[in-house]
Amino acid sequence: MKKVVLLLGSVLLLFAACGKQAPRSPVLAQIGDRTITVEDFRRNYEFGLSHLKTGPDRKRTYLNYMINEAILARQGYKLGLQNSERVRRLEEDLMDELLVEAWFDHEVASKITVTPQEIRDAITKAKVSWKLRYWYEPNAEFAGRVHQAMVERGYTAVVDEILRSNPEVQMQPKDFETGYLTYLDVSDELLAAIQNLPMGEISQPVEMEGGFFIFQVLDIRRQGITEYEYQERAESYRQILYYRKLNKAAAAYTAQFMTPKNVTTKGESFRLLADALQAWAGQKQEGPRDFLKAVRTAQPGDGKLYELGQRLGTTLVTFEGGAWTMEDYLKRLNPGVLKRYFADRSQLRNALNNEIAIAVRDHFFTEAARKKKLDRLPSVQNELTAWRNKWVFEESRRYYGRAVQEVDDQTAADFFNAHIAQYKMRPDDRPLLAQNLERARRDAYHHNMLSRLDQVIDSLKVFFPVVVHQDVLDTIKTIEFEKSRWASMQVYKRSSNRLAVPIVDPGWGAAIKQ
Repeated sequence: MKKVVLLLGSVLLLFAACGKQAPRSPVLAQIGDRTITVEDFRRNYEFGLSHLKTGPDRKRTYLNYMINEAILARQGYKLGLQNSERVRRLEEDLMDELLVEAWFDHEVASKITVTPQEIRDAITKAKVSWKLRYWYEPNAEFAGRVHQAMVERGYTAVVDEILRSNPEVQMQPKDFETGYLTYLDVSDELLAAIQNLPMGEISQPVEMEGGFFIFQVLDIRRQGITEYEYQERAESYRQILYYRKLNKAAAAYTAQFMTPKNVTTKGESFRLLADALQAWAGQKQEGPRDFLKAVRTAQPGDGKLYELGQRLGTTLVTFEGGAWTMEDYLKRLNPGVLKRYFADRSQLRNALNNEIAIAVRDHFFTEAARKKKLDRLPSVQNELTAWRNKWVFEESRRYYGRAVQEVDDQTAADFFNAHIAQYKMRPDDRPLLAQNLERARRDAYHHNMLSRLDQVIDSLKVFFPVVVHQDVLDTIKTIEFEKSRWASMQVYKRSSNRLAVPIVDPGWGAAIKQ
C-alpha cells in the first residue's frame, strides 16, 4: 500500500540560457577595465543572502561587496590564479554542464512554440476541476480484485475493510482523497481515466507510477471565464504549456538520441560500486570524504571499498564507440547527489543507475555540442566568465589570507570578552568562555581575515579605480520580500546542484558588530 500525491512532477529545468543575446545592460560600476551592469547587479542581488543587504542604502551595501570581489578577482588574474588546478577543474566541469544545456536548447527548447489558441484552450479547460478518491495496489491481480469488490460493495466499504484489516497502517479513508484538481495538476494517464468518468462510478485500474490506481470522482466543478481572465492569465499559462511541452519533447528526444548508443551497465561492477558507496557513507568522519580518494587509499580491512579499489580498471558501462571503467566513471561522479539515498540499498541502486545514465547522456551531448561549436556561443562564454571571476576571487582571497595567523586561546578569549554581547542568546544571558571558546576562535579569525582583505582592497584601488554611478543604482527596481526583509531565495541547477548564478560570498556580512 502506498500513499501518493497525484500532481504533475516538477519541471526539470536544464536550460540556463539561449543563443540569443540580450540587449546591452547599462553600466552601474566600473572597476578598472571590468564593469558591473544593471543586469549583473539585479541577478546577484535578488538571489543574494539577506544579511548582506544592510544599512540605509541596502543596494549600495551589497554593490560594495560585489566591488570588493571584483577587485580581488582582477588582482587574481594579474597573479595568474586563473591557472590554478582548482579553477581549471571547475571550468572543465562547468563547460560540460553548459554544453549539455546549450545542446538541449539548440535541439529541443528552441523548437517549442505555444500559440494563442493553445493558451486560450488551456485556460478554458482549467476551469473544470475534479475532487477524487483513489486507491493503490502494487500489481494488476490485487488491483483487479479490489476493483471488483468496489463495484459490488462500494468504495467506502472496501477501503474501510482493508484499513481495519491492516491496523499497522496509520491512515484514514480521508487520506486517500484529493483536493480539486485541474487537468494541469495531473498526469496524462490520470486525466484519461477521469475526464469522462461519471461521478460515483469506480474506474478501471490505471497503471501509473509503478503500480495500479483505482479512482472515484466525488465532485466536478465547471466555472465560466471572462475575456479579462483570459488576458490576465495568458502569460502564466503560456509558461505552463511551454514547460509541459518541453518536458515531453526532452524525454522523447533523449530516448531517440540514446537508443542507438546501446548503453549497457555491467551488473557485477554496478552492484560493487553501489555497495562501496553505501560503505563509504557509513564511515566515521575521520575517513576520506572524497569517495575516489577513499577508494584509492582503502586497506584490506575496508571491505567493499578495498575491493572496488582493486577493480578500478574493470569495465562499468559500455556504449557505442567506447566504454568506461570504474575509475573513468568515479572521476565524473558527485556522490553528494546520492546522499539522500545512502540509507536505503534499493533506492541507492535506482538513483545510481539514473546518475550513470545521465552521465553517459551528457557525454554524448557534450561531444555533439562541441562539433556544432556551441561552446563559442556568447551565452555559454558569458556564464563561464561569470563563474571564472567568482573562482578567481576565491583563489585571491585564499592567497592574501595566508598572512592571517591562526588564533590561540588567549587571543580567542580576548576577542570573546571584547564582543561578549554577540554571544548572548537573550539580553539577561551571561555567556561563558568555556562554552564559546571555539566559536570565538572562528569569529576572531574571520574578523582578522576581513581586516586583512579590507587593507588589500584599499591598496589595490590605486590600480583598479572604482567608479559607481549612484544615479543608475537609485533607479534599479529589485524584488523584495514583503513579510520579512531577512528572507532570501536561492535557485539551484537541478542537474548539478549548483547555484544558477554566482552571488556575493556570505562571509562579507559576518563581521562582529562593534
